[in-house]
Amino acid sequence: MNIFRIRSASLLIPLSLMIVCLLASCSQEQVDLGSAGRNLEIHASRPQVVAKVFYTEDGVTQVISPSASNRKLAVINVTVVNRSSTVIPLSVDGEAAKLGDRRGKKIGALDPFGRSKPVSGTIETGPEIVEISPVLWGEMDLARGFQVSGYLVFDVPKGLILGTIFWDEVEYIPIDFVDYWNR
Repeated sequence: MNIFRIRSASLLIPLSLMIVCLLASCSQEQVDLGSAGRNLEIHASRPQVVAKVFYTEDGVTQVISPSASNRKLAVINVTVVNRSSTVIPLSVDGEAAKLGDRRGKKIGALDPFGRSKPVSGTIETGPEIVEISPVLWGEMDLARGFQVSGYLVFDVPKGLILGTIFWDEVEYIPIDFVDYWNR
């Protein structure tokens, strides 16, 4: 009987450690932030700053690069949810989504279809190159109980605080990535 207690105790300790490690790793995952208005609910991932982004449309790979050497691209995955209205017409463009800080510096989302250039061959993703599929851009109707998701791209100057995404289509909904009160 003592042998059984020792063996079960020796199995219990590693099992407990595995469960604790699993719970700790799950709690460190990056969670999307969100905010709700009267009609829409907006969820956004934290901005990811990269050198290039690409997407594939009709079998052709399209690449987007910053407009100047003192700029970078910021990529955000955005989800727009309609929980209450029958149908909401959306127009996702540079006026609908802006990225910046609450001190007044805001950059509008860039048109990924107008700014992209086709490239032949394949592109490898990495820390500085990200695939943005699906792209969130253009006009659409969003029925009640439905949502639309996709990536928005911003051509931002290096050093700009990427503290807030400002959604201003149908209603104004800011989502803060930083705590401005503790700065």
